[in-house]
Parts: sequence; C-alpha cells; structure tokens
Amino acid sequence: MLAEMVGGTLVGQMAAIEGDIARDITDIMNDEVDALKLELREQVTSAGLGARIAKTWRSNVYPKAGRSLNPAGYIWSAAPEIISSYIDGATIRPVNGGKWLWIPTKAVPRRRRSTNYASSLGKRSRGTAMTPEEVELHFNAELDVVIDGGKGFAFIDVVSGVSRGYREATAGRLRGRRGMAPRKAKPVLMFTLVKAVKKPRLLDLDGPTQRAASRIAARLAALWS
Repeated sequence: MLAEMVGGTLVGQMAAIEGDIARDITDIMNDEVDALKLELREQVTSAGLGARIAKTWRSNVYPKAGRSLNPAGYIWSAAPEIISSYIDGATIRPVNGGKWLWIPTKAVPRRRRSTNYASSLGKRSRGTAMTPEEVELHFNAELDVVIDGGKGFAFIDVVSGVSRGYREATAGRLRGRRGMAPRKAKPVLMFTLVKAVKKPRLLDLDGPTQRAASRIAARLAALWS
C-alpha cells in the first residue's frame, strides 16, 4: 500500500513538472513567433512597401489550445508572390503576349473607388493608379505613345487643374469659362513603358528566422539550467 502511495505521488509530481515545462515552452514559442512576425512586418514597412503588405504576415502556434512539450510556430504571408518577389529580386515581364510594362508616373490619377471604370485588368482597389485604359476614359483622350530605343513614353493632352493635378482638355476649359482665363492643353507623361523590371531584394527571411531560433534555444537553456 505504501509503495502504491509513493508511486502515485511520484507520478503526480512528474505530471505536474511536465505540465510546467510544457507551459513554459509553449509560452516561449508564442512570444518568439509574435516577435518574429512583428520583425517581418517592420522589415516590410522599413523597405517602403506599406502597412498593407506588412499586415499580410500572419502566424499561428500549434496546438492552438493548451500546452505542449513540442509546440510548433508557423508564420506565413497572405501575399506570398509579392513577398517572394522582394526576397528573390524577381524580374517582372509582360504577360498574355504583351510587349511592354506600363509604369505609371505621379501624374496618373488614383482611383476614388474600386469600380471607377471598366478595365481589362478587372476590379482594382481604391487608391491605386489608373490603368492606361482608365486614364484615356478619365481624360476622354487617347494616349500618345513614343518609342525610343528600349523604352517607351505615353503622353496625354490635358490642362492643369485649378488647385492641383490635371483635367480633361474640354472646349470650355480651353477657351475659359465663368470668368476664368483660358487654359492651354499640354502633353503630360502618364506612363513609362519598359520591357522588364528587376525588383530589388528588399526583404530577408533567413536572418530574422535564425535570430528567433537562437532566442528560443537560449531561453530554453536558461529555463533548464
């Protein structure tokens, strides 16, 4: 009977110790996964890619509930192609038989809403630059494309806005209306055409991941020393 009592007590003590260790290991994993995700997000914003892309980094620790002696952390991006392109320095080329990539200049208007105009590129989000089709619809004029060697330039005739930006070169604006002086139409560069774009390598996964693994190992060693 005494042996059974001692044995039962020892088993209970071992279970309690194992539970404490599992709790500590799981807590460390949760801490470091969150820290790694934050570092990856900060890396994206520091590279000038914006908070939207930064927030595509997500994370989970498994098991999702409870504690484990062998927890696993998983971090991924909801925009893997974008993230990978800035890790590898991808080369972007035209698709679907296109010859040029149309790179918008600062003169290209931004969308006020996602359904401003019908575009062959489909629905695009508010705040992004208009496509060439949308620019022509917006200004009610055709783009004038000039090819110079390995590059191209797309201009459109517009008038300067009263406060900022550019406006459609309507007859009223050209001759002046409502007491306003006539405005002269002028060609404004809207797009630069290139055959390919090499993205810079702005992001690094290996460094942050290795640092997180080292921190986990150090914390576990300190816990058990």
